[in-house]
Amino acid sequence: MTNPKEHNLTAKQLSFCEHYIQTRNATKAARLAGYSPRTARQQGSRLLSNVDIRAFLSQRYKEVAMSSDEVLMRLANIARASLTDYCDENGTIDWPKVAKDGYALKSMKRGGKLEFESKLRALELIGRAHAMFIDKIAPTDPTGTKEYGADAREELISRLISSPAAKATDGEAGEADE
Repeated sequence: MTNPKEHNLTAKQLSFCEHYIQTRNATKAARLAGYSPRTARQQGSRLLSNVDIRAFLSQRYKEVAMSSDEVLMRLANIARASLTDYCDENGTIDWPKVAKDGYALKSMKRGGKLEFESKLRALELIGRAHAMFIDKIAPTDPTGTKEYGADAREELISRLISSPAAKATDGEAGEADE
């Protein structure tokens, strides 16, 4: 963990930093750190402009942030999780295993029934991270039946097909002029 002494922070400034990381609100963080509620807004702004505080916050964000590899690893664990991963050979819940990587579990119902996070959602997020899907990005009319600009696009395509360059290659893509 980042050492506040190497950043020359007072205890109050350190408290502000930790509250700011949690709330992302400088005024609220200043109030929670013990600065006057009447001047908390100005204090929060002033504290965020302090070079030592900015360096400390930057370092702390690096420490608490999850890398993209870790996010993908956790999503993969959710997608692969099964009940057998969290039960021993007798069918009883292996609580140390749940405590270690229980993020694949959504909740526990009465009687010890485990509910898992959505595997489908985890797979979808992994697929999006690997750009495996194409989202519809063209806006449509209010009925959702026709894309705006579809007429102009069709007209452009027909002009390109009937252009002299397209006729020179008989409309075949990939042929080179000799």
